Amino acid sequence: MEQSKACGHVGKAAGRTDGPARNGGHDGGPRSAPDGAPGHGPDRAIGGAADGLPGIAAPAAFRMERPAGFLGSRALTGCLFAVYLAFLAWIVLLKGQFSLEVAGTMRSVNLVPLAGATVINGAADYREAVENLLAFLPFGLYLGMLAGHRPLWRGVAVVAAVSLGFEVLQFAYAMGASDVTDLLANTVGGALGLGLYALARRAFRSDGRTLRWCNAVGLACTALVLALTALLVAANA
Repeated sequence: MEQSKACGHVGKAAGRTDGPARNGGHDGGPRSAPDGAPGHGPDRAIGGAADGLPGIAAPAAFRMERPAGFLGSRALTGCLFAVYLAFLAWIVLLKGQFSLEVAGTMRSVNLVPLAGATVINGAADYREAVENLLAFLPFGLYLGMLAGHRPLWRGVAVVAAVSLGFEVLQFAYAMGASDVTDLLANTVGGALGLGLYALARRAFRSDGRTLRWCNAVGLACTALVLALTALLVAANA
């Protein structure tokens, strides 16, 4: 008799264990949440806090920066870059003149680095090399602003290609001296501009903030250079 009661209790326990649990049961299985309960639906499980749903704060990694505005626009960067390139071509090819009379006046080639233009009256003079370096520094800066996270060597290659193009045009149209020293100085200047933009990005820790500051500086410098150029043209008219 006692043995049959014990067997009955064991059977009931086994039935409760093996049988299907109701609503997840009391055996530690997952409980189902009512339809429409916040935070438990499959769409919530997949999207999570990063999907920008109302009432849920997105993590810092997904937060958008504030609107760029006028100074943070890459269109402004492109316009400033175009003005700079036009001014650079005017200086390098036309020597600051407003006519093509400079064409056909001079053609020379120097393939020895740090020679030719750096030697004046038998003494070393690196002023022209420094001027070329400074003239191409904004080139690298603007290129970094427009290219973003491109590898540094690609930007340097673009600067070298543009500088080589200027030297070839000077030789083809006899508009000045084609000097390998100028090519090197221009490329170094562009590389310094790219490095300067990389340092600015590291300092500001934000692409948008870096772009706004660089555009502000570029806009001020462009306005200043154009104003000075207009004054010089008016004075010599």
